[in-house]
Amino acid sequence: MKTTGSLMLLIPLLLSTAITTLHGQSEKTLVKSFNLNGNQFVLLDLEGNVDVKTWKGDLMRIQITVALENGTEAMLKSLVQAGRYNLKGDDATGEFVVTAPGLQRKVTVRGKELVENISYTVFAPENVTVRLNDSASTSKEDVKIPNQF
Repeated sequence: MKTTGSLMLLIPLLLSTAITTLHGQSEKTLVKSFNLNGNQFVLLDLEGNVDVKTWKGDLMRIQITVALENGTEAMLKSLVQAGRYNLKGDDATGEFVVTAPGLQRKVTVRGKELVENISYTVFAPENVTVRLNDSASTSKEDVKIPNQF
């Protein structure tokens, strides 16, 4: 009888822990650096929150924070390893363009679209002008970078 009583108490506890873990938000921070090859103009063609800061470095560094609302840590790790959040830099147009091509594909989990919250913190050299591509209105706006140093 004691074993049955203990199991009756243990099962709800395990279920609530499993449900909390499954519905908990998984988060990971990634960093990518770009050599701008002398370019002084950068276009960030990225969706999500973008915070631009200056720094005295020669490279542009982008910190990407990814949170999955309906995914697990293992799923997030797998998506990172598959290159979903890789950033690509291209300077063929006269300005350095940063994109996230892996995010163009939709991911579904158990028939529901994966909910990803992605934010970027961009550390740009002081002599670089950064513009955001606003995909909602397809207009471009200049980002004013305050001198923080």
